[in-house]
Order: sequence, then C-alpha cells, then structure tokens
Amino acid sequence: MSKPMIGNAVQMHMHMRAFEEAYAAVLKPLCAELSMPQSALDILLFLANNPGYDTARDICFYRHMKPGIVSFHIDRLVGEGYLARKSDEKDRRVTHLAVTAAAAPVVARGRALQAALGKRLMEGLGNEDRTLFCRCIATISENAKRICVEERQKENL
Repeated sequence: MSKPMIGNAVQMHMHMRAFEEAYAAVLKPLCAELSMPQSALDILLFLANNPGYDTARDICFYRHMKPGIVSFHIDRLVGEGYLARKSDEKDRRVTHLAVTAAAAPVVARGRALQAALGKRLMEGLGNEDRTLFCRCIATISENAKRICVEERQKENL
C-alpha cells in the first residue's frame, strides 16, 4: 500500500513548492515578453487581485517578500506607469498603491494565466472533489494561522 500523498509537513511543503514552480513556469513567458521580473508581476497582480491590501507592508506580509525587494519593484512599476502612489488621508506615513489604467492589459493577461493554471491544476477532479479540496485547503490554512499565533505566544512567555 502506498503512503498518502499529504501525510506530513515535509510532503505538504513539497506540494506547495510544486504549485509555486508551476505558477512561475506559467507566468515566465509573460514576464519575458514584458521584460518584467516575476516579483514585479507578482506585486502588480497581488494589488489588482486584493483590493484593500494596497500598501508595501501588505505586500511584504501576505506575499512574504522582503521590504527592499518590494520597494525596488514598486519604484520600477511606478516609473513604468503601472502603479500610482497616494498618501493616506488620515496618516501621511502610509502610502497606498493603485493599479493604473496602463496596467490593465498586463493585469488581464496575468489573471487569465492564473485562472488557466487553476483550471489545469484541478484537471481530473470532479465537482465534489474540488469542493472537498477547497474545504481541506481552507482548514489547513486556518490551522497554520492558529499554529503561528500559538508559537508566537510561546516565544513571548
């Protein structure tokens, strides 16, 4: 009898890495065509796909990117006209980022690639399996968040 596909943390990490590699492979031709590093495209798509998460801090936190890298790519994206900066009305220390109209074709193509990848990753799964998979991933994600909180609390003891 073979071992379950997802049985321990190492196997889960290996699966996540495979998803990340597939994502990079699918976006690579668009990045090459635009002469845009994948990190810059990731930032642009993150901002387009996640309204309300529009600061460099949000990008660093949710995309697990280093501040220096994020700042570098934001400067580039602003310079190329894909992003605009806007100061927060209540706190001038906060800068919001907005995807510009000039970025719309790139965002549309990136989203299409993301959707196509999602569809390809789900090939061979029926609706019931897809629903179960999504529920499992959501539960695993919530468990991971809880574990992080618990481990941070242990560090503070």
